[in-house]
Amino acid sequence: MFSVIGAFLPLVRSEIVSTKYGDIEGLVTSYPNASGPFKSVSKFLGVPFAAPPIGELRLKAPVPPKAWPNVLQTKKHGDVCRQGTLSEIYIKMFAPNFTYSEDCLYLDVYSPNVSQSLPVLFYIHGGGYEYGTALTFPSDLLALHGVVVVVIQYRLGPFGFLTTGDSAAPGNYGMLDQVEALKWVKDNIERFGGDPSKVTICGISAGATSVSLHLMSPLSKGLFHQAIAESGVDLSPFAIQPVASALRFATDLAEKLDCATNDHSTMLACILQQKDVDIQKASDTIPFGISHIVRWGPVVDNHFLLDTPRKLREKGDFRKVKLMISFTSQEGAGGLGVMANRSFGMAESVDNGASPSFFKKFVTNFAHFRNSRDKTADLVADALEFMYTPWPDNSDKYALRSRLVDLVGDQIFTAPSHEVADIHSKYAPVYMYEFAHRPKNASISAEWMGVAHGENVFFPFGIPLWFPRYDAADKNVSLFIMATYANFVKTGDPTPQPVSGVTWERYNSTHRAYLQVETKPKMAAAFASRRMAFWNDYYPKLQQVKFDTEKEVVSGGSAGVAMGMLIYIALVVVFVLF
Repeated sequence: MFSVIGAFLPLVRSEIVSTKYGDIEGLVTSYPNASGPFKSVSKFLGVPFAAPPIGELRLKAPVPPKAWPNVLQTKKHGDVCRQGTLSEIYIKMFAPNFTYSEDCLYLDVYSPNVSQSLPVLFYIHGGGYEYGTALTFPSDLLALHGVVVVVIQYRLGPFGFLTTGDSAAPGNYGMLDQVEALKWVKDNIERFGGDPSKVTICGISAGATSVSLHLMSPLSKGLFHQAIAESGVDLSPFAIQPVASALRFATDLAEKLDCATNDHSTMLACILQQKDVDIQKASDTIPFGISHIVRWGPVVDNHFLLDTPRKLREKGDFRKVKLMISFTSQEGAGGLGVMANRSFGMAESVDNGASPSFFKKFVTNFAHFRNSRDKTADLVADALEFMYTPWPDNSDKYALRSRLVDLVGDQIFTAPSHEVADIHSKYAPVYMYEFAHRPKNASISAEWMGVAHGENVFFPFGIPLWFPRYDAADKNVSLFIMATYANFVKTGDPTPQPVSGVTWERYNSTHRAYLQVETKPKMAAAFASRRMAFWNDYYPKLQQVKFDTEKEVVSGGSAGVAMGMLIYIALVVVFVLF
């Protein structure tokens, strides 16, 4: 058993390595009681991988950093990328005196031995493309499993994703930051004991959709070799946003900053003159709801992304690398109340369950927000109501709430994950797991939410081993997850070595095997198969229904829904915050 509890010693020495841009000096932490072959971790924190994106580089593609003549101290994290204040309490758990800045293109490297050639895990944080930072992912314990861990930052919100849909502001700057960080790893990671030919990219939520988009971007070719997507894939509805929506948000931002919007170049010039604090405050006041999911995010720009993920998947235009996909048991729990209250204007709280009338109203609103044609929306609402009603407990408020949680999570996270797995597994090995473990005393969500979105964020980094509020079961799950990730990064097969009583079977579109990660992990197959089939097969067909507008037939059981002929076509928070 891997053990580090009580093994932490003060930082006793420094370590200097050479990079393409100059020498840097980091810190070494010792773990003499670690059971594996590695007993210390060299940490290089706040390493610049691009020039500061300020001044003339504001809202521009990143460029490499300038060389430095003297040894650069990399013993503390870089500033947190400018973002809203919603996650401050969480960040302060790790760095009470952190600072926001636009100058934030820094990464952290954790190496168990700078003299070896070890596989690399490259981590992209989540947060709806608006929140997050590298400093909340201390990676010492994961590195002790024999991998070099790189945790990056990238520009967020309007600083990373504002676009006018044309040459004035093409957008995707945050994605280009990620590419630049991957290039840095390719050019420099050998000096940190990493093997540039064995790089696995990994991320959660918006970090996971970012990972999936790198599978499709021509700019990311040759920069990584495997991928792990936790709670998000390229077909998730928040992976990208339409250019029209992105332009609307850019225009709203300009108006709040008293900038003219009739000409994109003039509008951008005005925005660029504003202070970052004012831009962020203006961004925070722009309303958005379920129809957009994210306020700022990647777009098809014909540079980083040449087409929509769905079209690229249909054409087979993506990297056929080994892929691990995960989801939590109740992905939609955290978003349910937010959608009902903010997007649908429903005042009733879901903390005490959901009444039958609330259930029906939520389903109806959900369908109409997703479908612009009323007749189609009514048809979808009827289908959703039938599919997610907890028969025969159709008046049980807790069962009704549970099924709404499933509805939200299935549509946004779980069904897209299965659709991507179905497609990807035809070309390359895919491993899927359900994170089904809820910490008894350290959950990040209310008890009724179960294993909500983001509940797994700490476990791959061994954070439960640091904090006393996590119990022995939590620690064991964390150790198991670290072992599977390390083994996947090393070998392409996540089954831990030595085998921990379970062999992780590959996923395929026929068997759909997945690992249930609980206190005692076990293999299972066909997660919620009827619900997955609804979203990935039946729902697209409902959206293709054609109505006879001259002669409508209205059923008494579904007033207002007129159905002509069904064409069967085979188509294959609000931000999320941990």
